[in-house]
Amino acid sequence: MTVPNALTAARALLVIPVIWLIAIGDASAALVVFLAAAATDAVDGPLARRRGGATAIGATLDPLADKILVVGTLAALGLRGIAPAWAVGLILARELVAIEVRARSPRTVGATADGKAKTVLQVAAIALLLAAVAWPAAGLAPAADALMVAATALTVLSGVRLVLRAKQTTAHPA
Repeated sequence: MTVPNALTAARALLVIPVIWLIAIGDASAALVVFLAAAATDAVDGPLARRRGGATAIGATLDPLADKILVVGTLAALGLRGIAPAWAVGLILARELVAIEVRARSPRTVGATADGKAKTVLQVAAIALLLAAVAWPAAGLAPAADALMVAATALTVLSGVRLVLRAKQTTAHPA
C-alpha cells in the first residue's frame, strides 16, 4: 500500500475513535482526532501526484474516506443532539446519491470546485460544532449552527449539480 493510500485509509478509520469520543462526551479530544483525520485529505492527493503514484484505487478511496469521516462524525453528533437531524439526513442522502451516480455512470464524474468546497465547509462546520460543545463558554454555538446550515445548503447544491453533470455525461458520450 502506498503512503498516500495509507493516509486515505487512516482518514476513514479515524472516524471510529471520533465517534467513540463523541459518545463518551469528550468533544475536545474528538475535535483533535477529527482535525488530524481531516488534515490527511490535504496531504494524500498532493503526495501521490508529487511521487507519481496516483492510483485508481486512491482516486476511488479518497472521496469515500471523506464521506465516511464526515457522515460518521455527523451521525454521532446527530445522535447526541449536537448536529440537527435534518442536516445529517440531507448530507447523508447527498453522499449516498453521489456514490450511486458515480457507480452507475459510464464515464468518470470527477470532483469539481463546489464538491471540494462542500467538503471543506462540512469539515469546518463539524469542527466548529465540536468546539462549541468542548468550550461552551466561548459562545461558538450560533456560528457553528450557521456554518452547518451553509454546509448543508452547499452539499445539496453540489449534489444537484453532480446529478446534472452525470446526466450530461450519459446523454452525450464523448
